[in-house]
Amino acid sequence: MTRIIFFISIVLLAGSGLWAREPIIPIVQGSYLVGGTQGGKWLKPARVPLGASPKFRSVRNDADDKTIFIGRTDEQWDACSGNRIVLFADRDEPVDELPGLFIGEMANWNLIPRQPVRLENGDPAMTNAVATFLRAKGIRNSPTRITEALSIDLDGDGKAEQVITGYYYGRWEEFALSAGDYSFALLRVGSGRATKNILLDGQFLDERVLADYAEHSIVAVADMNGDGRMEIAIKSTHSESDRQMLFEFQKGKAVMLFDESCGG
Repeated sequence: MTRIIFFISIVLLAGSGLWAREPIIPIVQGSYLVGGTQGGKWLKPARVPLGASPKFRSVRNDADDKTIFIGRTDEQWDACSGNRIVLFADRDEPVDELPGLFIGEMANWNLIPRQPVRLENGDPAMTNAVATFLRAKGIRNSPTRITEALSIDLDGDGKAEQVITGYYYGRWEEFALSAGDYSFALLRVGSGRATKNILLDGQFLDERVLADYAEHSIVAVADMNGDGRMEIAIKSTHSESDRQMLFEFQKGKAVMLFDESCGG
């Protein structure tokens, strides 16, 4: 009888999470702790503990990078008082060449289960599709500029989606944008007439305004919580700041998981 009670106690403890708990794995994008994951679930930054010298793996699509980076968490930026900053002290590369996405070293799954294929920016069919998308946003007379394009099966259903970024700023005058200026990060789902455009983030100007520019770029596409689906990390660069976003694609929709930024 005593053994039965002991066995039941162990089962109850395990089921309640008191006996064993999945590790909390932090996610850093750029220099921001954007959030984390635990047992496949997403966690906001406030729920992600960081030690003094956390270890991270780099996440990138251009190389099979096994580098372990040691994070430094004691940095404070006046403009980013609401953000938790993580810098990497022992880096051998210039800061501009560092990968922009990092995950705690305890992530033990395949981060890149399917390899993205880089598409030609000047592909006529893709250019026409983006031009049609821009016209729907009121951009009719500006050139169609695509900066990056990837083809990747995000959810493992055997059908590839496209992630496309682009921007055009006619004057490049700081804090003054003109009609026809734009920047975007776009997800295209499906094929042929059934293709659907899903705007991840964007800026489309129909008049001159006093505002900062935004250059959207793809940081990486990877499985950041171990569920087999791949998330999209997007960066928006501004004159004095940047914005880091992570999106999840499921059931035909894109959901923003994390959104961190600071600066003027």
